[in-house]
Amino acid sequence: MSNAREDESALSIETGGISYVQPNHRHGHPTNQFTIRCSPVLYLAPIMLGGAAIPKGLGLAGSITAIIAANILGGIATAICATMGPKRGMPQLVIGRSSFGYLGIFLPAILATILFIGYFSVGTVVGAEPIASMTGLPYMPLVIVVGLTSILLAVYGYNLLHLTGRWVTNAGLVLLILATGFALYHDAGPAAVSSLSGNDFWYAWLSFFSLIFAFSAGWGLCASDYSRYLAEDTSLSQVFGYAFSGLFVGSIWMMGLGALLTSIGNGNALQGLQQVLPSLLLWIVLLSLIITSITHNAINLYSCAMASLTWDFPIKRRWTVILTGVVGTFGAVFMGGAEFMNNFGLFLNMISYYVAPYLAVIFIDYFWRDPNEAPELFYDRNGPYAGVLWKGMAAFIGAIVISIPFMANDIYTSAIAKSLGGADTSYFVSFFCAIVIYLVLRQMGAPAKSPARG
Repeated sequence: MSNAREDESALSIETGGISYVQPNHRHGHPTNQFTIRCSPVLYLAPIMLGGAAIPKGLGLAGSITAIIAANILGGIATAICATMGPKRGMPQLVIGRSSFGYLGIFLPAILATILFIGYFSVGTVVGAEPIASMTGLPYMPLVIVVGLTSILLAVYGYNLLHLTGRWVTNAGLVLLILATGFALYHDAGPAAVSSLSGNDFWYAWLSFFSLIFAFSAGWGLCASDYSRYLAEDTSLSQVFGYAFSGLFVGSIWMMGLGALLTSIGNGNALQGLQQVLPSLLLWIVLLSLIITSITHNAINLYSCAMASLTWDFPIKRRWTVILTGVVGTFGAVFMGGAEFMNNFGLFLNMISYYVAPYLAVIFIDYFWRDPNEAPELFYDRNGPYAGVLWKGMAAFIGAIVISIPFMANDIYTSAIAKSLGGADTSYFVSFFCAIVIYLVLRQMGAPAKSPARG
């Protein structure tokens, strides 16, 4: 299907749910993976996140190097997941049934549902709060407008999200170039220079790196949701390249700009934005950030529906979008305010602990298995993936338990994390432990060969 045909069908509500996408329904081009991965990170939260280490003394160079390194790893993880879409023709969490079982995937899918609702709430907060604070308009009506518009976009589904992603990316990058130019022309201020040295610097760097990685790698949970309509013979290297570059370019640009603006704004990225931009351009940029937050929200709601249907939530996709969108909008009412960044960071830490070991298990499983498995196996509640596949589940849960002594957050900081200046290294421990545990368990008994598609 051409882009023109896709654009026409974008005005029709998608009806497929999480079902396998038949070959005659496949369409799109790998270049769309750039815009669908770039557009949801072109909003205010990554700007604020990118500046989070500036008030802690990491400085501009330390912040940007951590941002680049973390987004390389997170981008690779997400891009690998995106390549699964054309081969499997199904959403990301449905693919996980071969690793965890039809019932076993319920736990990761429920956690993903919570994660996507949380990110929707975050996007709603940053879409409404800046305008409310700068104009004096009431926060609640703005939250409702942003939330309802996001829900409407997600209800239409896959094609409209891709179409909107192209528009948002093209317009957003132009405005980013302008905003970045003004910011670079401005004096960065004393906070641009790190006030830390020696181990204190590297502990702060590692802590910030882990936070950015959690944000970036989390997109892997839904990557194939937006590539599953691509033809099965689509070049996987192109899918990987466009998905990686879209997420990488969008994330490091927004986060790097956030670090610079925070150093200019004396610890506040939004204040820095007000200082560097002329009044008219400031309003245009803020308006664009509202629009991009809606795109971000809609993508999270769509994947929330994919996750919910994977654990057999008993209503159709469009109604799942509406229900979870309403819940997320109510959540936005309570997430805003002065403690938003603390709430955001804690949310990333607590929910994202399961992402790294989950990705480790599905990576091993995906590259181990026959790529021509019959799609119906993934949808057969009583088939070879029935119940819980305990090898994948044991690796997943075991890795999380092993990583607890390396965790650090506002609720619990382990002794090891304290010795590292509060740096949370549990993501990397759980990822590699999950790989080792799963490989060992799989070697203890080779899985039966699954029937190929007919």
